[in-house]
Amino acid sequence: MDYLESEEAPQLIYHYTDDKGLKGVLESGCFWLTDVFSLNDPSEMAHGFTQAIKVLNASTAAGPPESKIFARRFEAFALEGAIQKIAHFFVCSFSAHKEDLGQWRAYADDGRGYALVFDGKTLAEEFFGQTVEARFSNGTFRVLYDDAQLCAIYKQIIDSMFDLISLPWKRGLPKDVTNAYMGELEFWLTYHVLQAILFFKHEAYSNELEYRFLQIFRADSEPEVKFRQRPYSLVRYREFDWKKKVPLALRKIMVGPAADRKIAAEFARSCIRSFHTGHEGDTEVVHSEIPYRAV
Repeated sequence: MDYLESEEAPQLIYHYTDDKGLKGVLESGCFWLTDVFSLNDPSEMAHGFTQAIKVLNASTAAGPPESKIFARRFEAFALEGAIQKIAHFFVCSFSAHKEDLGQWRAYADDGRGYALVFDGKTLAEEFFGQTVEARFSNGTFRVLYDDAQLCAIYKQIIDSMFDLISLPWKRGLPKDVTNAYMGELEFWLTYHVLQAILFFKHEAYSNELEYRFLQIFRADSEPEVKFRQRPYSLVRYREFDWKKKVPLALRKIMVGPAADRKIAAEFARSCIRSFHTGHEGDTEVVHSEIPYRAV
């Protein structure tokens, strides 16, 4: 799936947030990459795996009996919580959409918040190449909204490993060895399916034009993480410190369409003076041009 990461970042990428988020990003100089299994919309992962299960079932329909057994095991493996043991995945989302009313509503206090406008290429290059380790674990890419393309990728993955399913039976391997082998095969299929899912979202979200920053770590490693609280839960995240290396990547702060133009703009300028010191003249404060009034 390297070709999905081969495109350059958009010229400008947008991070929609509220007033607290604006202060937090400027004060800390960091973005949070959230554990994918704690994303706000878990249906994103469920939708992707449902599609993968359909493709696998279609591929095994005319296959040998062991392939159908494998399909049932994969479905159970994928849907019973085991996928969280595959690897550590962390994502941070931006948008290539300058004025998306849906994101103003959902992420920016119903239009009263802000959009931080970054130079996409500069930010992506810093994220992708911070360290030697980062060049192996980090990636940036635009999200695609095409179920047919996702299923085609699943088909390629499944076709490439399909003949491996029958190997233990062809060689007459003992049951315990066969079970261990099938477990490994399920693991690697789930890993590649999960990777593919992260490049795609349901077509209903296509207006977001999402651009993702992704970090992947092996399951047997323990990446350094922090925790933030949600009601009755702790969410793992990692930090990407953009301000230390590329402070000029922040080009503009856009005031939301439903915000008080004067008060909100002055708050943004105060945050720049207080937390982005020395770059007051480099970061322009502008206003959304959408005619929208919050409820």
